[in-house]
Amino acid sequence: MKTKKTIGILGGGQLGMFLCNSAKKQEVKVSIFSEVDNCSAKSFADKFYLGNFSKLHSLDNFINSVDLITVETENIPLKILHYIQKKKKLLPNSNVISIAQDRMKEKTFINSLNKIKTTNFNPINTFEDLKISLNNFGGKILIKSCQFGYDGKNQYLVSNKNLIDFKNFDLSNFIAEEIIDYKKEFSVIVARDFYGNIVNYPPVENIHRNNILHKSIYPAKIPEVIKKEAVDFSKFFANKIDLVGILAIEMFLLKNNKILVNEIAPRPHNSGHWTMDGCNESQFDYLINILLRKKIDIPKITKKCTMTNVIGEDYKKKTELNKKYKFYDYYKKKTSPKRKMAHYIETNN
Repeated sequence: MKTKKTIGILGGGQLGMFLCNSAKKQEVKVSIFSEVDNCSAKSFADKFYLGNFSKLHSLDNFINSVDLITVETENIPLKILHYIQKKKKLLPNSNVISIAQDRMKEKTFINSLNKIKTTNFNPINTFEDLKISLNNFGGKILIKSCQFGYDGKNQYLVSNKNLIDFKNFDLSNFIAEEIIDYKKEFSVIVARDFYGNIVNYPPVENIHRNNILHKSIYPAKIPEVIKKEAVDFSKFFANKIDLVGILAIEMFLLKNNKILVNEIAPRPHNSGHWTMDGCNESQFDYLINILLRKKIDIPKITKKCTMTNVIGEDYKKKTELNKKYKFYDYYKKKTSPKRKMAHYIETNN
């Protein structure tokens, strides 16, 4: 009898926790490697390894405990990914992850495909670069660090009014993005297996607050022709990068019904949490199936859903929310203002 594979996950946050739960449905063991001890996934994993990405050999016991490895975050140093890839199968591979973890590389690659474009942007490294970009993009820009910036971290709105505040700011490895006038934000999640089969979840409409996802709503109230264009591009992109796994693409819908790509994530995504209650198999189930070399089919949508993130101090309302909705706790020890602590689902058959 063939033994089931043991899956390794780099990162111990809530995405890792939900992957552990999906693996348990299939009686598959999971090892977690995390730099943080009290993380969401720790008590859900079969084995937990605490280490440091700055010390390559701290990964060895984790690597040896598994058959293949995936990630719950793209923010992992490339040298770590290359080290792992020499020893075990890494899915998605380091090339795919490297595109997603660097905004400059990501946007340059997307625009090189000559399909759906990104917002206009410039690389910046100095205050002089910042002034030039501000002038080029109409006196108001969004600057972001090229790496390790998510959920509003390392992102700043710059205008002529506050430009001087950045005079002594370390701007090395930042990009400046043109501010666009969009009418909706939405995302598409696609899954692609070892055999090249590719399926998608339908687009969801996303509402952000303070650059952090607040709600994801299915079905998205956008024209069918736009949905098709977005899904077609997402599948094209997944094939182009030879993805094996899950991919989320966040997009803007402009007032003229043109689409722009915001960013990609080659892993389960916050905007896909609705699939845990609105589909026969969630985005986490799909990734586990792919890692087990199963062929994937089109997901069956069972309910209309709205997913709402519980952020910061809103977590104090968890008892009330748990009574009213399907509530998913991330079991984080510390609450901070912009931290995702949980989410809940409202369903409508």
